Amino acid sequence: MDGALGTELERRGVPFEGNGWSAYAVRDHGEVIRQTHVDYLQAGAKLHIVNSFALARHVLEPIGLAAEFEELNRRSVVLFDEAVERIGMDRGNLWVAGSLSTFAANSNRSLLPDNETLLVNYSDQARVLYDSGVDLFVLEMLFDIETTRVMLKAVEEFGLPVILGFTCDWQAGSGNSKVSARGMGKAPILLREILPDLIVALGTADIIMSIMHSDPDVTDAALEELKQCWSGPVAVYPNSGEFVDLRMQFDTVCSVESFQQAANRWIDGGVQIVGGCCGIGPEHIQGLSGPAAGRG
Repeated sequence: MDGALGTELERRGVPFEGNGWSAYAVRDHGEVIRQTHVDYLQAGAKLHIVNSFALARHVLEPIGLAAEFEELNRRSVVLFDEAVERIGMDRGNLWVAGSLSTFAANSNRSLLPDNETLLVNYSDQARVLYDSGVDLFVLEMLFDIETTRVMLKAVEEFGLPVILGFTCDWQAGSGNSKVSARGMGKAPILLREILPDLIVALGTADIIMSIMHSDPDVTDAALEELKQCWSGPVAVYPNSGEFVDLRMQFDTVCSVESFQQAANRWIDGGVQIVGGCCGIGPEHIQGLSGPAAGRG
């Protein structure tokens, strides 16, 4: 899988403009997005997530861009396709994922609309991404059963594979022994309390479970809990580095070597898809084309 897009754009000089960062990047900085996709392609990534993470209608409305909802989501896919064309690669040998996320204003999920509105908004976003040619959906930064079910319902009519991405932290006061889904404005819930009921509800859906946007040590613990109730395919794409005032401190990002070591550990443990989230760039993904690539 590829690595981060948002923090990579920031590293390349695209201004981080609060709640509208994703939309403004697609609208005003297409060339930087396009080149970032090129770099991940040349690094060897086969599965790529387009920049639709924060393009749901309920994210665009507060910043006055609701009228551009369809165009922005469509363009997020077009920018990737243009990157593929630029370097003459075969799009048919790649997987392109449309991202739908629980991102809300100020990263506060208590500001998400009601479930009925969420279903309409996610369904509309999925329709635009599907019509634009994505191969699968990735539902990112999941944190509870109810919202996850709404998002699954929004994408089920399209019949594409779905990656469910849970973002995890250590449960406060647990002494690094319990993993919780990251609440961000809502009370965190233990991962072990979410997964069994959710997996039962999945039925025969074509699902890949993933631990994403989580520190590597938390990722290890979350994977152990996931193994207790899930025998299907698994993806991992962790973050690395510290945020200060919502700005990534790139000098705190892990080295390529340490990322490679973690990737080898996850692959040895049965993980089928490995990539990166915030802080992880093309140089880290390039490292996956070395020893780890032949071990899956």
